[in-house]
Amino acid sequence: MMLGWILISLLLQFLKAQGSPMVIYAQEGGTVTLPRDKTVTAENVYVNWYYGSEVKAEVISRNPQRGIQKVGTWTRASLLPDFSLKISPVQDSDFEIFHCEQHVLKDTYTKTYKLYRVSILKVPAVIFGDTLSLNCEAESSSVPTTVTWSPPKNSECEREITSYSGNTISVKDVSRCAGGVWTCEVKYEKKKAEATTSVSVIDLAPSPPDPIYTYVSYSYPNSTVDIPCSLSSNIPWAVVTDCGLQGVSWSFTPRSDQNQQLAESLLSLSVHPKTTWNITMGAQITVQGRELKDQDLSIHKLPVSEKIRGEFTCSLKFMNKILSRKVQVEVLQVYSSPGSSLSEGQRVNLTCTLGHPMTSDLEVKWKCPSCSTLPSLSSSPHPASLSIPEVRVENRGKWRCELWKNEKMLTSAELFLKIEKVSMDIWLWVAISSGAVVFILLLVIVIIVIRRHKQMIMYRRHKTKFCCCKNPQTKGFYKT
Repeated sequence: MMLGWILISLLLQFLKAQGSPMVIYAQEGGTVTLPRDKTVTAENVYVNWYYGSEVKAEVISRNPQRGIQKVGTWTRASLLPDFSLKISPVQDSDFEIFHCEQHVLKDTYTKTYKLYRVSILKVPAVIFGDTLSLNCEAESSSVPTTVTWSPPKNSECEREITSYSGNTISVKDVSRCAGGVWTCEVKYEKKKAEATTSVSVIDLAPSPPDPIYTYVSYSYPNSTVDIPCSLSSNIPWAVVTDCGLQGVSWSFTPRSDQNQQLAESLLSLSVHPKTTWNITMGAQITVQGRELKDQDLSIHKLPVSEKIRGEFTCSLKFMNKILSRKVQVEVLQVYSSPGSSLSEGQRVNLTCTLGHPMTSDLEVKWKCPSCSTLPSLSSSPHPASLSIPEVRVENRGKWRCELWKNEKMLTSAELFLKIEKVSMDIWLWVAISSGAVVFILLLVIVIIVIRRHKQMIMYRRHKTKFCCCKNPQTKGFYKT
C-alpha cells in the first residue's frame, strides 16, 4: 500500500515537471540558447520551434528532407548542430513562452520554455575616486537563483570590492582598473546566465614617467613640441559633461618659480554654453588655438624656446573634484661665447645645458669636427662645458651635444661654428694701423711738451724784476 502511494507521488511530480516550462535566463541584447530535449535521438527527427503562450507562431523548423527553414521575421533565430534554438540578439518581446515539438514517425515530443530577464542597471560613468554601485536584477521565477560578480579581466578590481549585499556590489574610491566590462552571473538549476555592463571611469591618462626632452634649434627656429594630456578611456564628451564637468585648464610653472608655485594660466576649455578652447591673453608662452577632438586635451605645436622649461599642468575640474596631471619639460641648448662666428686663434667656450645643473644619471656626449684633437673629449664622460684656448679652421662645422640616460639618447642640440683664417693682408693692415696709432700718440705727446715749454718761457719773460742801487738813497727797494 505504501509503495503504491510513493509511486503515485513520483508520477504526479513527474507530470508536474513535464507541464512546467523550463526556466531560462537571458539579458536583453545578449545571446540565449534553448536546449532541445536530447532524449529524442532519432536521426530523422522533425524539429519545430514555436513562440507564444496563447497563439503559437512558428519560428524555425528542421525537416530531414528539406533542411532548416526560417519562418516569418525571425532572422535572429538559428539552429545549432544539435537543433537547439539560438537567439541573438535577444529583444524585449522575446521574454515569453517557447515550444519545441519533435516528431518521429507518429510520435510527438513537446517541451516548453519560459525566458526570464536578467539585467544590470546602466551606470553612464564614474569619476576617479568616487564610489561605483552596480545592481544585478534577476526576474522572479519558480526556481531559486544566486548571483556572483566578476570584475573586468586583467585588473586588480577584486581587491577593491568593499561591500556585497544580495545582487548589489559597491566599489569605493575607484581607480582606472574598475573601468571595463563587469559580469553578473546568475546560477539556477545547474544552469547559468550572464549579464554584462560596461563601466567607464573618468580619469586622465598617466603623465609621462620622465620629462619631455626637446632642444633649441638654430637651424630650425620654428621647431615645436606637443605636451600630452588625454582622457584615460574612450568616453564621449557628452557623458563627461553630464557628470558635472566645469572645465579643463592648462597652466605653466617656470622652473625658476617651481618652489614658489607661481603658475600661469595658458589655455582653458569652457563647456557652457558650448565647448570651446580659450587662449589666455598676455601669457609669457604663446599657445596655439585648437579644436576639441576625441579625448585629446594636449597642447599642440608649442614653440620651443628656453621659456618653456618647467612644469605644465592639465586639470579637469568637476563640481566637487579636480583631476590633474603634470608634465615636466626640459630644453637642451648649446651656446658659444663670444659667439658662433670666430677667427682662427680666438678663445671660445661651448656650453651644453638644460638651464640648471644636470642630475648624475644624465650624460653628455659631444660630436664635432676634429674632436680627437681636444684632450677633454678623449675619454668619457664628456664635460658639459668645453674651453678651447685657440680655435683652428679644422674646428669649423657642426657641433652636436647629445644627452643620454641609461644608454638611451634623450635629445640633442646643435651649433655651427664659423671659423675664418686670418690672412697676411689683415696682419699687415693691423700692423700699419697699430704703427699709425703709435705715431699719432707720440706726435700728440711731442706737441704737448713743446707747448708746455713755450708757456714756461713766456712766463719767465713777463716776470717782474727788482735791484739794489749803488748811489746812496733812502733805504728800500725801487723799481728800475
